[in-house]
Amino acid sequence: MESEQIKRIVFDFFDGKATAFQRKLLADWLSDDASREQYYQYLDEWENRRPQVAVDTETALTRYQLILNNQKTSVGPAKMQPDLSAGFFRRWARWGIAASVVLVSLAGAYLFRVQLLYETHQTAFGETREYRLEDGTEVTLNANSVLRVPRFGFGRDTRKVYLEGEGEFKVTHTVTNQRFIVQTADRVQVEVLGTEFVVYSRKKGKRVFLSKGKVKLDLPQGQQLYMRPGNVVTIANSGKYQLSRTATARPYVAWKDHWFYFDNTSVAEIADQIHERFGIKVTVPDTRLAQRRIAGNYKAKRADDLLLILSELLSLNVVKRDQHIELQPSKYLNP
Repeated sequence: MESEQIKRIVFDFFDGKATAFQRKLLADWLSDDASREQYYQYLDEWENRRPQVAVDTETALTRYQLILNNQKTSVGPAKMQPDLSAGFFRRWARWGIAASVVLVSLAGAYLFRVQLLYETHQTAFGETREYRLEDGTEVTLNANSVLRVPRFGFGRDTRKVYLEGEGEFKVTHTVTNQRFIVQTADRVQVEVLGTEFVVYSRKKGKRVFLSKGKVKLDLPQGQQLYMRPGNVVTIANSGKYQLSRTATARPYVAWKDHWFYFDNTSVAEIADQIHERFGIKVTVPDTRLAQRRIAGNYKAKRADDLLLILSELLSLNVVKRDQHIELQPSKYLNP
């Protein structure tokens, strides 16, 4: 499209007047990185043509969400009020816009950018789901996980997604040899080309297991590590990492079929896994019980299933409190 034509469409989008066809054209145009930079230049020009105003952001964000969902807006225009703090407004306005005349803080603008550019796939506690990306890559998300994928398609040279939680990736090779990158928090980046691997990224640390192909791991402190099939890299929150090798993939992929794999695993660690997978807080006040260890494979689709297994294996009592579950040796159970 001609620059003036796309500019008019972008301005209509900012004004909340874009048609469904115009939104489709805008989505196609934004698939190019250079277009995204131009988009923010148009934003700067658009806001400079408007009087300085303060906006009813709640109403405007509602309108924006309806536009993203390709629905007609039934919400009235955002309420405009005089803004007496022009200096503050100018410092922040560049990054503060949503679709129907939304000028918000920097944090709001970041949220808008994420919502506009990325499609979010999310699993609930106790749920696993499979996704097939536009390039053919297959992703299986573990429970309590989030995957963000570019809404308007991958770039020419790189396929990049963002992961919070845990997921298995079976990456499809492309004829142009595009790199596939999984970005996690704390600047941990997994770069692959035609491979199968599992990435774990939660509060207590990061872990990458490679089953097939090759992986280049970029660590937070600028280090690079090349992995081979069977390698496991565990990364602490401090940035320190440990490279090891495993003879079986079972411990790292069992979750896909709702299995728990325990290999000399402490009860305290199992309590953490229950919280990660099912969102249920489990405490183990007794130190000796917390340090007891078990081994084996156990299938549990619900937290109650696993708690029942633990109760029978270790002869412990499962006590339900108001906000959590407590594991106690049998002798602590009150009649």
